[in-house]
Amino acid sequence: MNMKSATLCTTALSLAFVLSSSFAAGDAATVSTETSPTKAQTSEPMTGKQKATAIGATSGAVAGAVVGGPIGAVVGAGIGGYVGHQGTDANGHVSTSNTSDNTVRRAQAALNDRGYNVGAVDGRFGPNTQSAVRRFQAKSGLTESGTLDSSTLSALGVNS
Repeated sequence: MNMKSATLCTTALSLAFVLSSSFAAGDAATVSTETSPTKAQTSEPMTGKQKATAIGATSGAVAGAVVGGPIGAVVGAGIGGYVGHQGTDANGHVSTSNTSDNTVRRAQAALNDRGYNVGAVDGRFGPNTQSAVRRFQAKSGLTESGTLDSSTLSALGVNS
């Protein structure tokens, strides 16, 4: 790699990290909205989902640029943006389940009622919920997947 390429890669990496950390910071990130062609644009705070998408796209672009140059940057940005968007809930938290928050809440309440401590009933499928699901599945003779599949939800009396 020649000096010019190294300088460009270093600059791109620095810029991407600065941008992604500002998006992650929260309050500084805004989205421009335009109500009509004649009205001025306004800015409103980004949602967690928008931040996760932006961070995913930025990180993907950097990784793609390092591995595959300009074309890799474009592909990486697309894939990173998709993963950032699809892999997070409305607040930008990482989703570990495709089950809706309401279904997770009902399953957490049912698990707590049966003595499988999941902690707070918050609708987030975190490690405590996953552990409780596995224990419930084991004691109920279900496949120990650690996910809220249809047979587990049925055994808990929760309709998805």
